[in-house]
Amino acid sequence: MRAAIPVPGGTGARECRFLGETTVVPRSISALVVTYADREYVATKRVKQGKATLAPPFATLAEWIADTWTIAVLNVIYDRPAVLARQPRLQVIVEHETDLQKCFDGLNFDPVKQQAIAARFRELVNLEGGRRFSVDGLLVVFSSFSRVARQEADSRVTDKEVEGLQRSIANAALWTIARCFGRVDFLFYTDEQARAHAKAGFLNTYADVYFELLRPHDEFGYLRRSEFAVRFDSKENFDKNYDGNWFYYFK
Repeated sequence: MRAAIPVPGGTGARECRFLGETTVVPRSISALVVTYADREYVATKRVKQGKATLAPPFATLAEWIADTWTIAVLNVIYDRPAVLARQPRLQVIVEHETDLQKCFDGLNFDPVKQQAIAARFRELVNLEGGRRFSVDGLLVVFSSFSRVARQEADSRVTDKEVEGLQRSIANAALWTIARCFGRVDFLFYTDEQARAHAKAGFLNTYADVYFELLRPHDEFGYLRRSEFAVRFDSKENFDKNYDGNWFYYFK
């Protein structure tokens, strides 16, 4: 059986491993907390676990953001990434997708919030004496913690557990169960088998049994069965339209 397991990487890229095959998807500059291996996620997870706290002036800024817009802020990280030509950046990591939605205006980050947060951070830095942080051209960006935490929960489901699930399903038409960063695909051998099983109502049945694998790995209780779904596909489609290549399939 070929089951996909996301694995941590040190490059900031997204990696999915398919029993010996590793597929790497480059990390987008615009996307921040992308995988559970990212340093931003690891640091924020420690805050969520109660193992770390925000230091000044970030704790004050996080509280101000939360009070101003009713947003659950877990972490605020300052850096000057090389990909932005060392432009100072402030990453506001909120807890939920609903919190993140409040940080957008249409398809882009809300410029009013960006400017207000940048101005408040400058005030706090100046109160400290203005020596620790460069704030010229400060870029404020936002990302969600819970989305990546759900992906981490899926990554902690082992090959052995997935193989056991496929054996317990005992469906000769099922080729493999493939996973990549929270997405779960049940691949049958043929397109017709995939369509027939979907029509017969097996999407919910298979989502139910896979969700039971996820539940013990959901450290923060973010997963909801009502929000979880699986997909049906086929080896026929995988071979014909993706050249049997997992990189193209999950791209």
